[in-house]
Amino acid sequence: MRYTKNDIPRMLITAFLDALGEKPVKAFEDMKLYYAPHRDDTEPMLAVDTKANRWYDHATDESGNLKDLAELTARGDHCKDISGYIVKMMNENEIAKEMLSKRAMEPEVIHLDIGKIPLTDFMKALGQEHPVAADGDLRIYNSPYDSSAKGTMVINIQTNLWRDTKSGANGGIYDLAYELTGCANKSELNRYIAGEMGYYQRHGLSSEAEEKSQLPKKMRL
Repeated sequence: MRYTKNDIPRMLITAFLDALGEKPVKAFEDMKLYYAPHRDDTEPMLAVDTKANRWYDHATDESGNLKDLAELTARGDHCKDISGYIVKMMNENEIAKEMLSKRAMEPEVIHLDIGKIPLTDFMKALGQEHPVAADGDLRIYNSPYDSSAKGTMVINIQTNLWRDTKSGANGGIYDLAYELTGCANKSELNRYIAGEMGYYQRHGLSSEAEEKSQLPKKMRL
């Protein structure tokens, strides 16, 4: 599933901690103990009441709900939009789980020259069949890893590189796959990209001519 900001009141703190890479160290009845994700503690000091969906920090005597915890863990631009940060982390975790699940269900690796895959083809595999706008060699898309970012991803079809005008993230296909999964292991990224491209390898991609015929009106950047 994909989360939106409307889902935040129903999100579990334990699920958010899982998205941050934190696993419970101890558990008893409705309580789970974690290492605080925003500190380098030697003991698990963060207690989560799974029934009340609240947390308590034994080191600082602070307590709160999911948003309060997110405020402690957010860094950089994420501090400006805590709800967006929560949704981003949760969705990235879901995508990573899907990647691992797909790997288990379809262990055969598709043989592709990953670095040469056109980013526009990869966007099709991610569900964006066509850009929202175009200008010369530039193709503009909604960000596939940030549901709140509309029309912020720009792909240069000549260089096969992308740039996010909102976050500043940029690079090639591996950099985009990293933003989607949070995984930095190249082997795993190869599997993820190959898995997403599988349908198009089997069924064929639409032609460049067809794509151009369906492009929206040009947008100046």
